[in-house]
Amino acid sequence: MDEVISLDGGRGYGLLTRATGSPKGKAVVLLNAGLIHRVGPFRMHVNLARRLAENGFDVFRFDMPNIGDAQAGGAKVSGESTVRAAFDAIHDATGAQRFVVGGICSAADKGWRVAIADNRVEGVLLLDGMAVQGRWFRMGQMRLMLSRSPLRWPGMVLRFFRAKDENAPGLEDFRDWPEHPEFLAQLEELLSRGVRILALYTGGISYYLLHAKQLDDTFGRFRWNDGLEADFWPHVDHMFFSATHREQLMTRICRWVAEG
Repeated sequence: MDEVISLDGGRGYGLLTRATGSPKGKAVVLLNAGLIHRVGPFRMHVNLARRLAENGFDVFRFDMPNIGDAQAGGAKVSGESTVRAAFDAIHDATGAQRFVVGGICSAADKGWRVAIADNRVEGVLLLDGMAVQGRWFRMGQMRLMLSRSPLRWPGMVLRFFRAKDENAPGLEDFRDWPEHPEFLAQLEELLSRGVRILALYTGGISYYLLHAKQLDDTFGRFRWNDGLEADFWPHVDHMFFSATHREQLMTRICRWVAEG
């Protein structure tokens, strides 16, 4: 059974799934995203929590204030501070001192920020997190165009070269990414601390990632670092609609967490 843990002086709460296997002293914290609350897409976070608990990991799921339809909560603090306060509450409840944090989309962005801010984090889960576009994205666009009917090519070429409307919202308006040089510096810092990173990208983010080689540009000289695992699953959608794909993802995450 999930256990309710109070946060923010009783103004918020999260759901703790306690380890039922041999306790590892590590907690996995799954964050909500803009359109996804604590249960995850199609209750994936619930099922993942129970599976991880069977392997000895405490799992905490909660909605960060002001994300999606979550309430603003109490004091006006940063998302990073909110998550770090959740770490304290989890420690008080379970004794866990080491944490894995992250989630899908904007939850991946927040997990990254938390990892930078808190040395208790030893693992970051990035599902459809940051990626740079550049030359390989353009190559992916070209490959996509060639796979379509020639009747659609003129419109695709027009969109390819069309100047961006300065008033139109862009990716930067919806995601919380550092500039690429800062990202690489932060990545080096995390890896030097021994933080393990699982970065998995789906085919559901074709508006900014279309080619596996973009991961080489995104992670630079750290692409093949032992602490980083970066996968591209172009056959999977952003919300893991298929039960088969959710099963594949949960298996991947459980194996990665257990190996840490």
